[in-house]
Amino acid sequence: MTRRPRFFSHLALALCSSAVLYTAHAQESLPPSQYYGVTEYIAGGIGSDEAQLFRLARKTFPLSVSFARLMPQDKAAYVSDAQLVIRDQHDQTVLNSAIDGPFCLIRLAPGNYKVFATLEGITLHQDVTIAPDQAREVNFQWPATTTPSTP
Repeated sequence: MTRRPRFFSHLALALCSSAVLYTAHAQESLPPSQYYGVTEYIAGGIGSDEAQLFRLARKTFPLSVSFARLMPQDKAAYVSDAQLVIRDQHDQTVLNSAIDGPFCLIRLAPGNYKVFATLEGITLHQDVTIAPDQAREVNFQWPATTTPSTP
């Protein structure tokens, strides 16, 4: 008799266990949902454990947004405290909030949106289309800031 049936049953058990553990862990560890009108969003991702949870959970939200600053040697560092504004196709504001972390997960209805992110007076913009049953990621990266040198 072959070992194939037992292998597949072990594989299925491992996959189901991983999904259950992820769901339980994500529900316990992600920050609570917040609302701007009827728009639900979750902001955070400070610390490597929470950042990893946001990366995993972003596939379950129609839109995920991340914020970073470009650094020397083409590296990027995540930033928090960006102001996030999202407007729908009728130019109605559906989200306007200071985001207290480098990630934001947002539940939006399918449609076309303008997404604005402002950090230290610099506003970046992206047009986004949300399609049914598809997760969309938007990444904002600000240029590196220069600090004055001391004599």
